[in-house]
Amino acid sequence: MGSVLDKLKTKTGNRILSALVLLVVFVILMILNMKTMYTADDFIYRFVYHTPGVEDHMQKITTGMIPYSMWNHYLNWNGRFVAHSVVQFFMQFDSKMVFNICNSLIYVLLVVLINKFATKLTKKRNEPFILALVFLFTWFYIPFFGQSVLWVSGAGNYLWMSIIYLGFILYNLQKRDLTIWSGIVAAILGFLTGASNENSGPAAVLIVLLFFIKNWFDTKKINWVTVIGVIFSGIGFISMMLSPGSQARGQMHRSILTILIAVGRITLYLIQNLMFAYLILVALLVLAICMHRVTKDILWSVAFFMIGHFAAIYVMALSPEYPERTYFGGIMFLAVAVFILVYNVFGDLPWVTFGAAALVSIFFVFSFIPNYHDISMSYYEVTQQMKKIDEAHGKSVKVKLITQPSSRYNAYNGTTNLTTDPAAWMNVWQAKFYNVDSISGYY
Repeated sequence: MGSVLDKLKTKTGNRILSALVLLVVFVILMILNMKTMYTADDFIYRFVYHTPGVEDHMQKITTGMIPYSMWNHYLNWNGRFVAHSVVQFFMQFDSKMVFNICNSLIYVLLVVLINKFATKLTKKRNEPFILALVFLFTWFYIPFFGQSVLWVSGAGNYLWMSIIYLGFILYNLQKRDLTIWSGIVAAILGFLTGASNENSGPAAVLIVLLFFIKNWFDTKKINWVTVIGVIFSGIGFISMMLSPGSQARGQMHRSILTILIAVGRITLYLIQNLMFAYLILVALLVLAICMHRVTKDILWSVAFFMIGHFAAIYVMALSPEYPERTYFGGIMFLAVAVFILVYNVFGDLPWVTFGAAALVSIFFVFSFIPNYHDISMSYYEVTQQMKKIDEAHGKSVKVKLITQPSSRYNAYNGTTNLTTDPAAWMNVWQAKFYNVDSISGYY
């Protein structure tokens, strides 16, 4: 085993094993994506958006119609035009396979980005076993994995948007001179980050500002590329938040008491779900200090991402609702903080990282099997529904409703599905989607 690990220290061996790790991640995500069909809002975004209700004559979405559709969406529903443009792009295809492949690749890119932050900020070489640990961290800590990764509409809002705002942070960590090209890229990334979503995008901008301020104190120089990016992120955020649809739907009075109650509930969630991750971070920090491996720059980097982590999550106390999937970005910032310390302490100790990856992989297998079984059960039941709908040849049809999923990795858990009532919102939309007169359900 020692000779194997020595070979992996070579640049070629490192790249090969890293590629194998990412290939395994891609295959796992492809399997899960292929076992997940459309649900909830997906059926709405199949068509050019007009209002939340079904209309008699609705045009199937195409790439060219997305701007018009998103304008109607902006006016009538909410301002997340960036995320829902991604969703509608994939909903134009008759086969979900296009989304399955791209979505699996985007998840691989998420793992790569988290790893890239850690290697860049610690100035350590990429380690394949730590790369595997990054994936395992995301598997166990992404909130409601099914809703935020496998559901088309959820992935567009959370997984895909994370690539934009993490890319924005990474772009601004590079030392760049202001040119026309760098300014344009900064403006585009900044605007998209600001318009990505209401909490993670602004938290990403906060992280960028914290690094900007530190750089100014260190060098007394202003990074104008960052200034442009931050300005345009503000424009993107304001344009999203001023959506008439968001304004109309978000009119809810938030008293000090309701905000404090929300803060308490969020804190309880963090204690119940992230305490072990926090303990790992603290333990790594103590180890780094004891081993004299920590520097001021490392400490600042960890602090900035942790500030972004808590900002992205606690700001949701100001929102009328805060489903767990909205914590996606905050948990990605936590992952970056954790793996900065992992690389700082164990980046040159492949024996340790190999052992950790092997151990956590065992827990992954025990987690994957029951969750995969739950997802497969829903997949079978939904495909049976689709088969019966197809056999109806456009007429009214009655289908057996799916069993209530128990896995948080199942996209049908917590999303709106068919009911017994043919006039129910989702029944009407699915009838439109499958081009039948009506759909009712039975148990």
